[in-house]
Amino acid sequence: RVSQAVFRSGVAMEMVKPGADLTGYKIVLAPDLYILRDAHAQQIDAFIKRGGVFLADCRFAVKNETNLCYDRPLPGALADALGVRIDEYESLRDGMKYKVKGSGALDGDYTGIYFADWVIPQTADTLAVFDEPHLTDYAAATQNKYKKGTAYYIGMLTEDAAFYDRLIADMLNKAKIKPFVTPPVGVEASIRADDKKRLVFLVNHTEETQTVDIPAGGRDALQGKPAGLSVVLSGYGAAVIEYPV
Repeated sequence: RVSQAVFRSGVAMEMVKPGADLTGYKIVLAPDLYILRDAHAQQIDAFIKRGGVFLADCRFAVKNETNLCYDRPLPGALADALGVRIDEYESLRDGMKYKVKGSGALDGDYTGIYFADWVIPQTADTLAVFDEPHLTDYAAATQNKYKKGTAYYIGMLTEDAAFYDRLIADMLNKAKIKPFVTPPVGVEASIRADDKKRLVFLVNHTEETQTVDIPAGGRDALQGKPAGLSVVLSGYGAAVIEYPV
């Protein structure tokens, strides 16, 4: 769900393995990271301290690299960075749903499904709460200012795409990242660049004709002519727009 929201935002994303060098990245997303070494957690901690924007979600860092549960409250080695404590969590059976209310950047009503972490904010600010009688003391989503960076913890899954779209938009704003192109739903935008030119790849993953607004000054690299302020993509069509750096 998080990756789909990034796709919709028009910002390119790549996969890195745990322990990879995070220098040069502004945002790190770690959804479903159930197993996490303390050494890797310390690396993430350092990333946030120096100004990075980080996202963890439910069941984060439950086990170590030998698949044994940590004997400590969650989120363990990243408790200070995330600014929360989690003593308990629960699973929701099929068809069971929790009401969630967001505020601020996540303002809105949402439906929680599958998982719910009982998140106790320590230094973190609450972005969403569970609207359920037994969970009134717990947060559903938080953000924590940590040194120069910001860390988000999402303690539930939701079926609402709008929640993740607002979340990713807020993270991009925190990281001062602005999409070069904001594509319509179903269109992928990715960028490759060197010190001479920037190539914007647009791919229509739908059978419908789509129109994508683009910045001025581009050249249609496939048709060999100047591009206008928009590109029309036929169903499953693609375009490559070249810009000077």
